[in-house]
Amino acid sequence: MGANVNKGEEVPAIHVYYRPLQNGSWLFHSLLHGIEEEGVPIFLKESRESSALELGYRAALDSSLGVGIGIGADDCIILHYSKLLKDRPLFQIHQKETHKQRILGANAARLVKGIPFKIFAEEAEHTNASEELPSKEDIAAIVEIVIKKLKERVGKEGIG
Repeated sequence: MGANVNKGEEVPAIHVYYRPLQNGSWLFHSLLHGIEEEGVPIFLKESRESSALELGYRAALDSSLGVGIGIGADDCIILHYSKLLKDRPLFQIHQKETHKQRILGANAARLVKGIPFKIFAEEAEHTNASEELPSKEDIAAIVEIVIKKLKERVGKEGIG
């Protein structure tokens, strides 16, 4: 069967390669909905490979869009991009994190479209946590140190 075909030509799509799951493919429907909501075609392929990393990387290489997702027997879901090193995927989540799957799918499509990623819930909470942000005093101290270092460097090297 190969790839999605339209008049003999491959349809550009995000490739999703998966290991057959004992509980069925319904476990990653949320992921597929995330991609579909962004309007990017999907090509699904069952594979004997068990590693989500290997599946995701292979899917990215095989996709004309360079974006692939691997769903492995190791309970992971990997979003990969063909221009990245194999062991450096963009995102990795656990298969049981169904609430994150839709976001991961949307992010795969957003990578194709060249628009900003959606952030996962914990990341948003972490980003908004006021105790994690530096205070005005901390920022002022950092700026002062940077200015001092720049002045020292200009003094040693001279200007221009």
